[in-house]
Amino acid sequence: MKKTFSRQYLWKTLLVTLFVAGFISFFFSANANTPFEPKRTQHPLPEQTKNIEQTTTASNPSTKEWQELVVKIRKNGSLGAALDRLKISPATTHAINQLKNSHLLTKVRSGDQLTVWVDKHHQLQKILYPKSQTLSHELVKTENGYRIIEKKKPIDIRTETASGTINGSFYVAAKKAGLSARSIMNLSDIFAWDIDFSRELQVGDTFKVIYETKYLNGKYIGDGSILAAEITRNKGKQTHHAFIVRDEDKVIGYYDENGRNLKKAFLRSPVDYVRITSKYNPKRFHPVLKRTRPHRGVDYGGPQGTPIRATGDGKIVFRGWGKGYGRHVKIKHAGKYTTLYAHFSKFGKYKKGQYVKQGDVIGYMGKTGMVTGVHLHYEFRVNNKHVDPLKVKFPDAQPLAKEYRAEFKKSSSFLLSQLERLDGRTNIVRNFE
Repeated sequence: MKKTFSRQYLWKTLLVTLFVAGFISFFFSANANTPFEPKRTQHPLPEQTKNIEQTTTASNPSTKEWQELVVKIRKNGSLGAALDRLKISPATTHAINQLKNSHLLTKVRSGDQLTVWVDKHHQLQKILYPKSQTLSHELVKTENGYRIIEKKKPIDIRTETASGTINGSFYVAAKKAGLSARSIMNLSDIFAWDIDFSRELQVGDTFKVIYETKYLNGKYIGDGSILAAEITRNKGKQTHHAFIVRDEDKVIGYYDENGRNLKKAFLRSPVDYVRITSKYNPKRFHPVLKRTRPHRGVDYGGPQGTPIRATGDGKIVFRGWGKGYGRHVKIKHAGKYTTLYAHFSKFGKYKKGQYVKQGDVIGYMGKTGMVTGVHLHYEFRVNNKHVDPLKVKFPDAQPLAKEYRAEFKKSSSFLLSQLERLDGRTNIVRNFE
């Protein structure tokens, strides 16, 4: 009985196994051509390797433990003194000073504000030094030591225009036309070798300017370079043009439509926006001596302390006191030229024997010596002979270099056409190139 039961059990088991195997074989053969999409499991990609600055600052969880400190540079202060007040070790300051571009951080000025971050052990991790609205210098600690980087915010450059007619003061007319004080000064500097703005501009003279303005995040932050300008004088009989020449961001200079350099060896005037009180006159009646005495220079009247600029590059050969001149300076220029500036209230920083550049401030207007009021007495000598500073023809500076001439011809022609279109009733397209 037991043997019969065992055989029956084995046969039943065998039949079930064959049945299941046949069913599976049939199922897969029937679905062999059926599209089958395997289930896909997505895994996050490995993070990209981050640079050292990111690792040691924003992406590093330890930055949450940093302490932020603010320190202001005191009068005659330094970076080292500021860090010392924050208990930063002298060794850290020394490490910063050893960096090749350490001057980006160490050349601080009184009143500058630094933001400093230290870790929980009071070790310096980062310094932020804002230099302007658009530029900041940043010290960061990396695995290889400290590093200083420059960070610049993108500026939107737009092209603007201004034009006007002089009805009194050029400065007032230019402000009314929309020019900033900075652009007005730049305009006078551009034409300083050909036009004496305090004497030669008259009622009815006109000006036109194409210039750049700068915006940060949509907000105006100041004027940029003057691209082109035109000043018409003497009832339209004299027209002066200026066109910029740049090599990338560097301004090479300003030239007229013929490529002639507007810069000359001497400025037309040593002071800005003052009046002429006495001209060159070999037979002038002296107001102090009460007799006829040659006046071999030009007198400029203005407020006490008005800056006086060297009209050309040269060497100071005299700086001191003279009975008639009072405090005065004499500059020897290359070749045959000498200039003299007299009646200073005080001298500038340059001493006898030092070289000065055109435009350097050598003193301030006063009334020392034999005078009746505050003014500057200015003399111009050629081969040690006095000449009229208002009439002397100055030697030209270097002409436009050959490598810039083709591009200048194209850009100046375009800008000149825009100036011709420009008056008080029209505008030109902005942001052109």
